[in-house]
Amino acid sequence: MAKPETVSTSQMIANVAAKFDQLPKKITKEVIADFLNTVESEVASGKKLRIDKIGILQVKERAPRMGRNPQTGEEIKIPASKKIAFRAAKSLKEQVTGSRSASKSKKVAAAVSKKKK
Repeated sequence: MAKPETVSTSQMIANVAAKFDQLPKKITKEVIADFLNTVESEVASGKKLRIDKIGILQVKERAPRMGRNPQTGEEIKIPASKKIAFRAAKSLKEQVTGSRSASKSKKVAAAVSKKKK
């Protein structure tokens, strides 16, 4: 499988600036930088951040637990920790997979079969 192309922040800025002729690249850069800073600060403060058509970013707490050293078999205590979790929006998932969700397909199929009766 080929490695996916990486789109940098500067490429995103150029793409957005190209779509809006009247918007200077400098302003576009400031808007995107401010957006990214806001995302970072909101998630870092522990808030759940929902971005339409993208998904949800949030910090999740992981409880302390017991683990095992695979080399020695010794039990070790793994302390509580935090992680950043991302859950993709339904529309993004559908766009990536190229299909509608199963529940939506079932609803459409049910509606079609009702119309036939």
